[in-house]
Amino acid sequence: MSEYIYGLRQRTGRKPVIKKLGAVRAGIEQTPVVFNGRPIMVESRLGGTDGADGQHIRVIDLETNEVYAILGNDHYFASAYAENGTLYIFCTDMHDNKEMTMFDTDKGEDAWHDNRGGHNVCMYKTTDLKTFTYKEIIYSKEKRFWNTSVCKGKDCYMMAIEVSAEDGYPNEKIGVHFTEFFAKSYDLENWEMLPDEYSYTAERYNACPALRYFGGYYYMICLEELPALSYAPYVYRTENFTDYQVGFHNPIMMYGDDDRVICKGCEKNFSEEDIDLLENGLNINCSDVDLFEYKGKTYLFYANGDQMSYAFLCKAVYDGKMENLLKGFFE
Repeated sequence: MSEYIYGLRQRTGRKPVIKKLGAVRAGIEQTPVVFNGRPIMVESRLGGTDGADGQHIRVIDLETNEVYAILGNDHYFASAYAENGTLYIFCTDMHDNKEMTMFDTDKGEDAWHDNRGGHNVCMYKTTDLKTFTYKEIIYSKEKRFWNTSVCKGKDCYMMAIEVSAEDGYPNEKIGVHFTEFFAKSYDLENWEMLPDEYSYTAERYNACPALRYFGGYYYMICLEELPALSYAPYVYRTENFTDYQVGFHNPIMMYGDDDRVICKGCEKNFSEEDIDLLENGLNINCSDVDLFEYKGKTYLFYANGDQMSYAFLCKAVYDGKMENLLKGFFE
């Protein structure tokens, strides 16, 4: 089965309309979720922010900016899922304790090092955003884990996990640096990795997943590397995690000058230096998309920037249900 479902004289509907609202603040990996009726953001944060020395996780209110919790020291790439009054935060541990140099672009490629992306997928669980329980749920000595995303599927919960191969895992199973592998659970706490053949895709750069389930299909948004070194999010769907379809209307968004404006009400989040970087920095990126449905609309959050030295968290909206948004890319 081909992943491309296009045909000669293919007829389609219109691409779903996503309206970009502008940059919110500095930041990148995050997941918005409704928890106990409140729209919250579970964020990955670098060391030197929030009074923490190392990478960590912050939970904030999306409407009031109230900080509910700071946790997970030495953990990063947070995602979240809420159900029955419980918030589950999934993340990965650190790869090592060496200095992160990935933002020091003037030192050259040989000096590049990212200490994130460890060998454990971990989980924090809370019912009150005050007390959290911690558990390591997936381990691999060969796979290096980065971003995750969790959704409730047909008869179990599914997790997409971004994997790379720097620590000896066969490169032919990863392909172009990042590939999505999958795990399943029946209770959100005990997880089992699916065999390696359940993955997507070794053919292309495929990173930072957002996984959702509607009407028999798992929809997954991931970042693709485009020709001439640029990045945009694509959406795919699958019923079985072996056969995939690529939506007609990809990419779902593209980087542009509408990523350089500040979202209304967020002006206080930007210094003069931030504004200069937002307006004049190289922007070749529309990455790390995550999304949630709130009050009848679907809000998407993503990162602009140059995929290396800077990024601002940006916001967009689709005027409708998430199911209609995702299906619309295949109709």
